[in-house]
Amino acid sequence: MTRRNRRVHLTASTVRPGPTQPTTTVLWPRAPGDGLPLMWSQPHMALSIPSVARAVSIYKGQIKQAPMDDYKGVIPQARPRLLDQPDPNAPRGWFVECQVEDYLCNGNAVHYITAYDVTGWPAAVAWIPAAWVSIACQPRDYSNRTYLVGGVELDARRVVHVRRGADRWCPARGVSVIEQHLATLDRVAMQEEYERQNLREGSVPSAAVITPNARLGEKEADAAKVDWLEKFIGPGRRPAILPAGTQVIPLGWSPADSQMDEARKMSLTDVANAFNLDGYWLGAPTTSLTYRSPGPMYTHLLRLSLGPVLVDFEDVWSAAWLPRGRRVVFDRVTLQRDDLASTVDTMTKATGSNPPLMSVPEARVYMNLPPTPTDLVTTSPVDTESTEGIPA
Repeated sequence: MTRRNRRVHLTASTVRPGPTQPTTTVLWPRAPGDGLPLMWSQPHMALSIPSVARAVSIYKGQIKQAPMDDYKGVIPQARPRLLDQPDPNAPRGWFVECQVEDYLCNGNAVHYITAYDVTGWPAAVAWIPAAWVSIACQPRDYSNRTYLVGGVELDARRVVHVRRGADRWCPARGVSVIEQHLATLDRVAMQEEYERQNLREGSVPSAAVITPNARLGEKEADAAKVDWLEKFIGPGRRPAILPAGTQVIPLGWSPADSQMDEARKMSLTDVANAFNLDGYWLGAPTTSLTYRSPGPMYTHLLRLSLGPVLVDFEDVWSAAWLPRGRRVVFDRVTLQRDDLASTVDTMTKATGSNPPLMSVPEARVYMNLPPTPTDLVTTSPVDTESTEGIPA
């Protein structure tokens, strides 16, 4: 199978105008409806919630650290330049993290093939922000999709689209975590707004002073407050001499406001569940991973959370970037690597078993070391002049 071998830049000249009377139905993005929060049409606003930003950072931060390799079956091939740097104008890690963030927040990760190599397969791509793209399809034919940026239709053969699941009403588009759990994340955002309003507008005194004078007037109370502030305001701590029977009671938030702390903890668990993460990673109350070493922790994270996302990208990118029978594979060993002491102990057992599970060179490659150690022998040149005249 061959493809056109020509270099293309993602500009207005590379797309063809869409029909003036399209018969397709635009499916995504959607406009906010009555009563829906703005987060519905602008899902990246959810990143202003710290727990959501943390969850997204865990996904994209871990995945972008894993190199991409070319495999034919179980045999690794020479890694093509496309996998080292898909976009020639951007770092590989940046390209991957933008794709993962769009996948989670928009449900759709899109990039455009800008160049082909001599064999007709992609040589360079460019990321397209998901917020720029509108997706359309014919009724009852979601596999024949149309992509538009700014009202201009892209060449669908060059568009690589990774979907997170599928909208059951509109299968041409994926469903983001934000959209799927909109009610929960909107509630978390409203809780933060409520606390912000309380801090900005709430007038809670620091202490209540109860005097033994039952006939204390308002003017006397105000004068006593001013005198108290003049004496005791500032960083220094000085003793206060008060009339007998005076009570000074420190005040805090109301019991209803104090419950917001518990609500925030429960919100961390809700966000963790929405992103398919253990609450440990977001600071939610949990003890399931507290005393585990890095290896088992990241293995659990990879199998439960990162793995399903990696498979979606590997399936789509393999079909679009490589010939049939070859596959893009993220290096999961990088994500599962344990601490040095545990790794050395495991490699020692693997190479010392009978029969050995792996050879010493394989174990060294696993630990990112050269297959064979190189002994650096430093030798000084012989000074022939100084040895002249010395008997043998």
